[in-house]
Amino acid sequence: MSRFNPASANQSLDDAINAVKGGLGNAPATSQLDSWLRLLDGEGTGAQGAILTELSNLKNYVHQGDPANISHSLHSVGLLTAKAAETVSDEEIASKLRRLSEALVAASTALPA
Repeated sequence: MSRFNPASANQSLDDAINAVKGGLGNAPATSQLDSWLRLLDGEGTGAQGAILTELSNLKNYVHQGDPANISHSLHSVGLLTAKAAETVSDEEIASKLRRLSEALVAASTALPA
């Protein structure tokens, strides 16, 4: 069971949005990924479980220095985040998830495919 708690996710989502919008190269990318993985730690179901899997893939691509797969993975995480936003009843959290989704998709197009 996942330990994700939407009520305590506000600051983490703000940090994630700022990291992505500021450019993943401007922040310690693997540190941010580790933070996201801890936030979603566990065996989430649906979009949350898929996000956890894709974030693990993204971390591996970052370590490998594989820009094409980083781009693809960022896009996938962005789409999955948008899907997760649809399931959240707290409008503030849902709004932040949508903004994070948009930032991830935009970041995915800034890298070579």
